[in-house]
Amino acid sequence: MMKRLTATGLFFFSVFAVSQAQAAGFYYGEETKGITVSANESDLNVRIRLQPRMDFGDIIIAKDGKSYATDKDFYFRRVRLEAGGHLVKTFKYHLALAGDKWDKTGNSNAVIVHTAYVEWEPIEPVSVIFGKEKLPYSRVSLTSSSKRLLVENPASTEAAKKLFGKTDPYYQPKFAVKGKILDGVIAYEAAVADGWANGEAVQTTPARAVYKSKPLYVARVEFSPPNFVEGKKSDAHLGSGRHLTLGLNYANQSSIEYSTTADNRESRILKGLDLSGHYNGLTAQFEFNEWKVETSDRAVANSHPKGWYAQAGYFIEGINIEPAARYEIYNQDSKQRDMAEKDTTLGVNWYGKGHSLKAGLNWVNTKYETFAGGRLTNANKKNVYQLQAQMYF
Repeated sequence: MMKRLTATGLFFFSVFAVSQAQAAGFYYGEETKGITVSANESDLNVRIRLQPRMDFGDIIIAKDGKSYATDKDFYFRRVRLEAGGHLVKTFKYHLALAGDKWDKTGNSNAVIVHTAYVEWEPIEPVSVIFGKEKLPYSRVSLTSSSKRLLVENPASTEAAKKLFGKTDPYYQPKFAVKGKILDGVIAYEAAVADGWANGEAVQTTPARAVYKSKPLYVARVEFSPPNFVEGKKSDAHLGSGRHLTLGLNYANQSSIEYSTTADNRESRILKGLDLSGHYNGLTAQFEFNEWKVETSDRAVANSHPKGWYAQAGYFIEGINIEPAARYEIYNQDSKQRDMAEKDTTLGVNWYGKGHSLKAGLNWVNTKYETFAGGRLTNANKKNVYQLQAQMYF
């Protein structure tokens, strides 16, 4: 039944896309860039992004707790209000308010300050950033969700984003220096942030809260051949240009001391590499991340997760459809046996106005090894169908 439903959905999705296509460009015109107001050397750009979403399939646990049950969930994956611009030519600012996962089952609806930072460029190859922004690691996570190839990020990179804090840890206040040299052949960013802070629950079994910790240090460097430099990160360049980039990143927060009478503490280290490229309509990407959590508290287990994925897509001009696929293996703890999950994602995107108006349909198959989180007594796999649209004004 589900195979027929998926095939039917893909068929009507493709028919709609073909019927809306024109010989060149997008049916509804080129992408929008928001509304910009200028005064003297200052400017303000305002944008709104909405991502309505439906999930269907094995998204809840059955009443017996031993298997998955079929259900559906309608919600907004992204609700964003973004504002940014220049105070003067060398001084930029950005603010984004978010109400993500609005009305998703189990989510507490709230509007938060998603990003808020200022950026100063004293000399051309150097920018100084202060404020709440992404930490510089993981290629797919650094790419805006408005330009993703597939609906959801890989499981391993989503886990890595939660490594250095309790609340919104990937988007946290930081002080960073970044830039590009040799016309973008080398790009870099080095940042220092708070990481785990006093009072946060850093471990749950057994419970351990943070007393104090050293700062979090993160660095990333990217290398591209001349004439293959990427203008702006994207999973889907929609048939335009070319790029080839190798990225390396490293993050470290040591001496995270527990709020206990014993002098116990832990350290966290993350390492990753990624290779991405595109040539006209073809895009491909590979990423590997591993991290270690090591503690002197004998009651708390050390862990060493690692994961990799490979994904690719091809944008077909004229009909503006983009088939895409990803395969991932995420070992939730390589120090233990049978702790991996394997994810296969197949999807198709349709673009009516570039990334300003698009829709994507994904099928995600997840298989769990014997001791992996997510495996249930009577279920070692699940299937989920994700339909998501984007309106980015």
